[in-house]
Amino acid sequence: MKRSFIVLFTLLLTAGPLWADAVKMDPVVVTATRVGTPLSQIASSVTVITAEEIEAKQQTQLLDVLRSVPGVSLVQTGSPGAQTSIFLRGTDTRHTLLLIDGIEYRDASSSGGGPALENLTTDNIKQIEIVRGPQSVLYGSDAIGGVINIITKKGSQQPEGYASIEGGSYNTWIEKAGFSAGSETVSSSFSASRTDSDGFSSANEKDGNNEEDGYENTTLSFNLGAELSEIFSINLNVHSDDSTNDYDAYGPIDGDYNQETELLAGRLEGNLKLLDGRWNIAVGAAKTDKNRIANGPVYSDRYEYDGKITKLDMLNTILLGKNNTLILGAETEKDELESFSYLGDYSSFPTVTYTPFRYKESVTNNAIYIQDQITVGQFSAAIGLRHDDHDQFGGKTTWRFAPTYNLTSSGTRLKASVGTGFKAPTLYQLYGQLPPYNVGNEDLQPEESFGWDLGFEQSLLNSSVLISFTYFHNDIDDYIDYDYSDGYLNVDGLITQGVESSVAWYPFSLLDVTLGYTYTDSKNKKDNSRLLRRPLHKGTFDLNIYPVEKLQINLNAIYTSERDDDETLPEYTLVNLAASYQITDNCKIFSRVDNLFDKEYEEVTGYGTAELSGYAGIKLTF
Repeated sequence: MKRSFIVLFTLLLTAGPLWADAVKMDPVVVTATRVGTPLSQIASSVTVITAEEIEAKQQTQLLDVLRSVPGVSLVQTGSPGAQTSIFLRGTDTRHTLLLIDGIEYRDASSSGGGPALENLTTDNIKQIEIVRGPQSVLYGSDAIGGVINIITKKGSQQPEGYASIEGGSYNTWIEKAGFSAGSETVSSSFSASRTDSDGFSSANEKDGNNEEDGYENTTLSFNLGAELSEIFSINLNVHSDDSTNDYDAYGPIDGDYNQETELLAGRLEGNLKLLDGRWNIAVGAAKTDKNRIANGPVYSDRYEYDGKITKLDMLNTILLGKNNTLILGAETEKDELESFSYLGDYSSFPTVTYTPFRYKESVTNNAIYIQDQITVGQFSAAIGLRHDDHDQFGGKTTWRFAPTYNLTSSGTRLKASVGTGFKAPTLYQLYGQLPPYNVGNEDLQPEESFGWDLGFEQSLLNSSVLISFTYFHNDIDDYIDYDYSDGYLNVDGLITQGVESSVAWYPFSLLDVTLGYTYTDSKNKKDNSRLLRRPLHKGTFDLNIYPVEKLQINLNAIYTSERDDDETLPEYTLVNLAASYQITDNCKIFSRVDNLFDKEYEEVTGYGTAELSGYAGIKLTF
């Protein structure tokens, strides 16, 4: 028996070449350089997540997809739809830029202006690209920590569609449907989903809170592309989500709080090919509009925020040679904030009178940038420069250099990047008012960063094993913080540094295993204290297996070490299990169990998390 096991194990280790389709070695990535480039020629630390991987884990929310990514940590203040923060390489939420088909998916009216993660579903996603490290040269403000780019599915010439329904714990029901069609010159796709859940108490039940905080979400996605001639084409992308969630605050303890959120985003782009395709010009216009209405038991808990982002951009991609691509870009962006709340008069306290209060502000930023991407033999590099002109604080110049070298004989890739970034103050940080106080500070300066990373990738056993290791360091000055007495102000800054590592094993097409480990040390410069809610250690485990034909099983585990918060939060490990069975070519049943061992834990002090929960459903394709 022992000898048979050794023989079988040896065969698995050497089976890589026989199952090349299972090895995801060199996908084409767009986000890191703004032009489709093989991952082997990119020096940035990039994670690519495909639609197939998402479906294997049956993840319905984007935040759950991101939890297993190296260098990424997320926390949510309670039940679905509640405020969510993302820490990319230990930076703040506002330092991560989220894009959907090139559209900035963020809330211009929020205090940090960060990505709108809470209500994003995984509908219609083709691929997610996560680029870590400062990316301001290509993306300007908001990208000190990195960029998350969601690329949605486009239509195909053969009409096809799907419909699914699933239900489970917390009286949760999710219905989805989608359709795509096209021709040689036109393509289109549409998807829609609806989520209803009774949820659980956002304020932790262990503290005696039992009120359920429900959640509703409707998400729509639409893509249309048309080749109007051999040299000119247009693309239209529209995405919307409309949600309602109950939440708890002030303590936190059970409370009758409710928020309605509507987000509508769209982009229209024209593409012109000149000089036999050696010069491509893309001109686009995008709009993001997010509206939040909060309802509470008293006037001070009732408010409305509306944030708008309007962007015009032009991108020139010029092929100077077979292995040399020049990018020239220009853009102008306007952020708008409109707020409605109630101003309290406390002069006759305990009697308080409230009067409606509104304010509206806007800011514009213009930018130009250039990047040269070159490959010479086994060496590739990208070098770029950008200048932004902000109408509040003036100009800011950033740069970046990212080389990589492939030693094909040994299966080794060396990579590095170094560059600067900045984060402009948000409208709320500049002009925000929280009646009866003015919390904004018009004298704020932008946060500035200097970041670098150094790493390698090593393939072994005929490319069936891939090892990745990266050390990163990011130094942020003029960090914008909030003080209860003085409002927003620039302080000393932050330093985030650490290690991202992973080992992926693809022994054959019916099995793949991935182990990941991230060490993140994020501290304030002033007192060397650790930043809140960032784990020092994070570990991940993913297993995909097909034990019999048509049956797929995924096992996912995430370890999170203790974190500082209002109190020290203990470590925990979550284990999730998903399985699906393809009954026929057009019918699949699926089920999953989240928090398999019913682990009690908190991501934020006082806020609840989901217990052991199960879901099952069916998907039809046509």
